[in-house]
Amino acid sequence: MAQTTSELEESLLIRLLTTSLDRRLTDSERKALNASYEEYVNTLHRLQQEFNKSPLELLHLLSRTKSHLCRLQDRADTAEILQASLLKSAVMLTDFEIKLVYFRLRYPSIANPVSVEIPKSPLFLSEQFTPTDIMELATALQLSGAIRRIDGTRVDLATLVDVLSGTFNVRINNPEQCRHTLINRKLRLTHFLDILRNNLIAYSQR
Repeated sequence: MAQTTSELEESLLIRLLTTSLDRRLTDSERKALNASYEEYVNTLHRLQQEFNKSPLELLHLLSRTKSHLCRLQDRADTAEILQASLLKSAVMLTDFEIKLVYFRLRYPSIANPVSVEIPKSPLFLSEQFTPTDIMELATALQLSGAIRRIDGTRVDLATLVDVLSGTFNVRINNPEQCRHTLINRKLRLTHFLDILRNNLIAYSQR
């Protein structure tokens, strides 16, 4: 638990906002700040899953983090637009996660329903394709930001891989390591994406 607590309360987003709230950022700093916000959102989503057996502990953690963010808001009168906007969004999302915990505490039978078998997907990969091809697709989709959650935030790689692997009945372990291996391969980096592209072009030229 200590590792996750530190990851949230001492997140890069909070550290960057603390040091840059009221000053104009360079382009690289703006990019880093936006990336840190996406990382913070992913951590919030992951916490709800990792702490599903300890809602009170999670509530304590989220409340401390929200308090930290609110203290930053008290200094935000002269904040730049980007910093103020991301800070406001972080407070709202953290507050939403707190409300989810209260909901779980109030309605445990709804928040933690009896396990129900999820229907197996009827879709499978053709024999010429492999889980690596799905990993290539998932990586491209996640890095492009093309897939979003219901609240508009960018989906993390692990969630996207979980959905795609379930859809096509393949097993992909350790998505981050798989992505690292994928993007560092020397030949045919976009092998699967090229196949998709070439088939689309060929179909359009019929």
